[in-house]
Amino acid sequence: MAEYSQYINKERLKKLFIRMAEIDTGSCETSKKDEKPSTKKQMQFAKKLANYLRYIGLQNVKLENKTGIVTAELKGNIDSDLSIGLIAHMDTSEQAPTGPVKVLTHDYTGGNIQLKDDTIILEKVLEPYKNDLIITSDGTTLLGADDKAGIAEIIEAVTILKEHKDIKHPNIKLAFTPDEEIGYGVSFFNIKTFGADLAYTVDGSNACNIESETFNAFNPEITFEGIPVHSGYAYNKMINSIDAAALFLSRLPKEEKPEKTQDREGFYHVYNISGDVSKTTVKMIVRDFDYEKAKQRIKYLQECLEKIGEEFNGIKITFNKIEAYKNMKAYLEEFPEVIEYARHAIARTGLVPQEPPVRGGTDGAMLTVRGLLTPNLGTGGVNFHSKEEFVSLNSMALCTENILNLMKIWADNIDEIMAKIIERRKKLKAK
Repeated sequence: MAEYSQYINKERLKKLFIRMAEIDTGSCETSKKDEKPSTKKQMQFAKKLANYLRYIGLQNVKLENKTGIVTAELKGNIDSDLSIGLIAHMDTSEQAPTGPVKVLTHDYTGGNIQLKDDTIILEKVLEPYKNDLIITSDGTTLLGADDKAGIAEIIEAVTILKEHKDIKHPNIKLAFTPDEEIGYGVSFFNIKTFGADLAYTVDGSNACNIESETFNAFNPEITFEGIPVHSGYAYNKMINSIDAAALFLSRLPKEEKPEKTQDREGFYHVYNISGDVSKTTVKMIVRDFDYEKAKQRIKYLQECLEKIGEEFNGIKITFNKIEAYKNMKAYLEEFPEVIEYARHAIARTGLVPQEPPVRGGTDGAMLTVRGLLTPNLGTGGVNFHSKEEFVSLNSMALCTENILNLMKIWADNIDEIMAKIIERRKKLKAK
C-alpha cells in the first residue's frame, strides 16, 4: 500500500540520524547507582534533543533534570483524547567502544564492507540491503543505531504529521530515556505524568518485526566471603572465596549458556567476577520465557549455594536474586488491538509482519508490567552492540512509515476502541 512513503524526507532522516549518532551517549553500569543518568554525556545529549524538539514545534517539551528523560507531545487532530506513546532510548551499549563516533555512508552494491580496526561487515549479512545506502561507524566504535535510529524515525514521523495535517492521528506522547542498555531506562519513568493510554518502543531490529514476547529476567548477584590467612600458615584456617566461587561456576549447566541456546530456550550467564581470597562477587543474568521455569532456575542456584556452604564450612554466602522484568506477552494479550493494529500498520507499509521472541529485554517490558502496554517496533538496525553495527536508509524509512500507518489506524478505529480504552483507564485508576 505504502500510502505515506512519498512524504518521508530521506535526506532529512539521514542527516538527523547521523548528527545524533556522532554524539557519544554510552551508559555505564558501574556508575548507575551514583548518577542519573549514569553518564553526563547522556544529559548533554538530552538537552540538545529537547531543544531540537522545541525547534520543530512540538508541545510540552520537558527535560527532567533528575533523570535525564525527555518528553514532548504532538496534539491529535481527531475528536478524542486518546494518547499513544512513542518511546526510544538515548544511550548506547558499553559492550563496544561508544565514541567518538565517525559516521560513514556507503552506496552498497555488494561484497563485504571493510572498516578500520579490521572490522568487516560480511556480505551475507548485507545481502538484503543491496543497492541501498548503508550507514556505519568507521569501525573503531559502535554506530548507535540502537537506538538513535528509533529516535530519528519517531521525530521524522511526527514532523510529517505536522507537515501533512490531513493524516489523522491521536495525541502522540514522546519519551526519550537514558540508561536502557544497563536496565535502568524506565526505573524513574512516571507513567501517570507521561499520560499515554498505551505505547510502543521503537527499539527493535527488522522493520517487519513486532516484539511482544520477552524473557522473564533475573540478575542475581552472589557474594562469597571467606577467611584470609597468610598462605604459609593457612592449613585448616584459610577459606578461599575464589575457590568457592569457582566451584559454584563449575556446577552451572554447561549446555544452558547463551552461546548454547536459541529461540525460546532459557540460560544462565555469568558476566562479571571480581574479588580476592576474602571476598568474591559473581554477577549473573538468568533468563527464561516461562516464568515458572525462570523461578526454578533461581531455586537451582540457591540449592547449589547451600551445598557449597556446607562444603566450605565457615564461608558466608549472600544471594540476591534481583528480579529485573517479566515476559510482557500475557499482559499484552489483555488488549489484543495493541498488537493487531501494529500488524496492520506493517502490512500497509508493504511488509509481512513477523513476531519473533525477544532474547533480551526492552523498556517496554518493564512499562508493560507496570501498566503501560508497550510492545516493541523495529528500527532497521543490524549487529547491535558491536563495531559491525549498521542501518540502511531504506529500512529507516520503512520503520518511519510503520509509525505513520500505526497512528492513522488508531485514529481510524477510534469509535470502536475508545470504550475499551476508557474501561482500561478505570481499572488502572482503581488499582
